[in-house]
Amino acid sequence: MQGSDLEALSTLLNRLANLFDKEFGVYENLEEITNNLEKLVDYIEKYMNDQKVNNDEMQHLVDAQLEELSKAYEGLSALFELNKVISSVNEPWMILKNVLKLLDNAINYSCAVVELDIAGKVYREVVGDEDKASYLSLQAKDKLETVLCECDLGKGSYIVVPLISELGKFGFLALFDENKLLTAGDKQIAEAVAQQILVAINRYVMIEREIEKKRLEEQLLIARRIQLDLLPKKFPFSDVFDIGADSVSAVQVGGDYYDILKDSDGSLIGCVADVSGKGFPAAFIMSSFRSMFRLSINMSSDLKTLAAQFDKMIHDDFEIGRFITAVIFRIAPDGTMKVVNAGHDPLYIFRGNDVIKLDSTGTPFGILGSGEYQITTMKLNKGDIVLAYTDGVVEARNVNGEEFGFENFENIVLNNRDLKAMDIVDKIVSAVFEFSQGVPRYDDTTVLVVKY
Repeated sequence: MQGSDLEALSTLLNRLANLFDKEFGVYENLEEITNNLEKLVDYIEKYMNDQKVNNDEMQHLVDAQLEELSKAYEGLSALFELNKVISSVNEPWMILKNVLKLLDNAINYSCAVVELDIAGKVYREVVGDEDKASYLSLQAKDKLETVLCECDLGKGSYIVVPLISELGKFGFLALFDENKLLTAGDKQIAEAVAQQILVAINRYVMIEREIEKKRLEEQLLIARRIQLDLLPKKFPFSDVFDIGADSVSAVQVGGDYYDILKDSDGSLIGCVADVSGKGFPAAFIMSSFRSMFRLSINMSSDLKTLAAQFDKMIHDDFEIGRFITAVIFRIAPDGTMKVVNAGHDPLYIFRGNDVIKLDSTGTPFGILGSGEYQITTMKLNKGDIVLAYTDGVVEARNVNGEEFGFENFENIVLNNRDLKAMDIVDKIVSAVFEFSQGVPRYDDTTVLVVKY
């Protein structure tokens, strides 16, 4: 081969090498060209093999991404269909079968469990083997966040999503596949579906709570009307006594009670009582005490005997910890007054500018069941004011946490002692409410005034 031919061949081979970022060089004999050509061919073969491996890996990555996109599409489709299902029913447990069916299209699991616990009622839907479902339920117990784990029974994996919202914990959604490992994408789809289930649960719970609230409000209004009916609608007429009273509950029904009756001999019998606690239980005990009081007064005029009976009946009839503080008084037309105070605030007598307090002479009714009560006797003067109340008056607090107190209470009565009994009551109640304006009332407010 001539020199010009060798040069031409080297030039051609250099052009080929340049395609692969290599240089072939210029050679003077065929043997050198052949040796370097073999090296170039080896390099090209290696280069092409590397490119094939890279292409295979890229194709695998593209296939994986396409699979994830497909799952995402299936997940979005499932969520869209689920949203339509949720909108069509009010009870969340009615959609459980459809939920698992839609999830199967998106994730293709081998076993699934969804369990709801709403207001103590449990609803459960299972797809697949019951033993696997029991295993999933065990894994879901006490879980507070989503779990994606390999199964410890063998191959496969599972996802557990607790159904928790601001309204409470309502069960779980769990998936299992024994043929493959579930992915982070599967976990996201399961969590998204769980959120849709929670939307249905929250809506149902809120509607039920609103219905229950309205039902309770109606019952409270009825109870309040009944309780108001139990209080005296009018006071016994007498030339000797001027009477006024009022009671305002801290909640719609309360545990304060007052009563005022006239005996056959013209004596006035008054009572102010405060049941421990508030709401329905206190109101129920108050109504029972009213029946005891009115029935017993008709049977006996001895306050000491009556007090012992009240203590025993309340102790025997109601749960431990329930008791009633009360002050009961009897005023004869000649001004002789007898008082029993069962753990209650003092009974006040205002005489001109003087203030007389008759303190407790025994334990609250219901504490012992066998209590003994002392009777206090005194003679009223014309113009004396007898005042009984509950601690909601003196213990009312303002926005600074200060109590209304005994001094304010006494001054209001002294400054208004020339008014009618009912007007004095109104002055006290108005002053207490004005003092505690802006602060929730935590105790009932009851005042009973008798002017002799």
